[in-house]
Amino acid sequence: MSYPMSPLIVDIHTHIFPPRLIEARARLVAADPGFAALYASPRARMSTAEELVASMEGAGVDVSVAAGFWWGDPALRAEHAAYLVEAAARYPGRLVPFVPQPARAAPHGAAGSGEVRLADPQAIEGGALPLLVHCSEAVGHAYPGKAGGLTSGALWRLVDEQPAARVIAAHWGGGFPFYALMPEVRAVIEAGRLVFDTAASPLLYAPEAVRRGIDLVGVRAVCWGSDFPLREQAQDRAAIEAVLGDPSAERDAVLGGNAVRFLGLAVAGRA
Repeated sequence: MSYPMSPLIVDIHTHIFPPRLIEARARLVAADPGFAALYASPRARMSTAEELVASMEGAGVDVSVAAGFWWGDPALRAEHAAYLVEAAARYPGRLVPFVPQPARAAPHGAAGSGEVRLADPQAIEGGALPLLVHCSEAVGHAYPGKAGGLTSGALWRLVDEQPAARVIAAHWGGGFPFYALMPEVRAVIEAGRLVFDTAASPLLYAPEAVRRGIDLVGVRAVCWGSDFPLREQAQDRAAIEAVLGDPSAERDAVLGGNAVRFLGLAVAGRA
């Protein structure tokens, strides 16, 4: 079997915030219930572009998809989107901006839309930009943000009803990989329209979930995502590598090759 090879290490799921919004955290928690659900606790970390790039340097990560938050206030969504695009311009080739706006409203320079939640139905439009979609499991323990994720059924409706949609299903798609055994689901995956990221996997599943997920959906449909700053990139990368074993074509695919192909990234070698 051939795997997508890449000299790049790509983290397909991280989050950054404009410094002004980090400083206004307490006021924004009081004003935005969706934001409060995730960031009311002072232990919930928020990071800037500079902090993400510093993390990438320490973890040996070449490229990170940097997503914003889908604020209830359209002005805040626009501010966050502008920051993501500006940060990507300051760190060319390092950050891939996924903005908290649908494709029709995304600024020039946006590479994707996300991280989309059930509370953001206006965002779920596929075609012009790939989507990073927050998915949640229908069972198991509760955690901040779980209630806002797409279930397996909602994820399937998205890819089935919007044939132009290209989707990164976060957090293993909330357990969706089992359905890859169905022919109609397998066809969507094999068409390259749907990939699954491993974001927060160690917080949700036993380590063998990575191997089982690859077995179910195929290695080409699995992309490493740390969910930084929820998870440290170096720690999360090490956890994935421990499961995948020694350097191999399969490990290269999960740690970068699949993301390079899905996102259409230029590969010029590691800096």
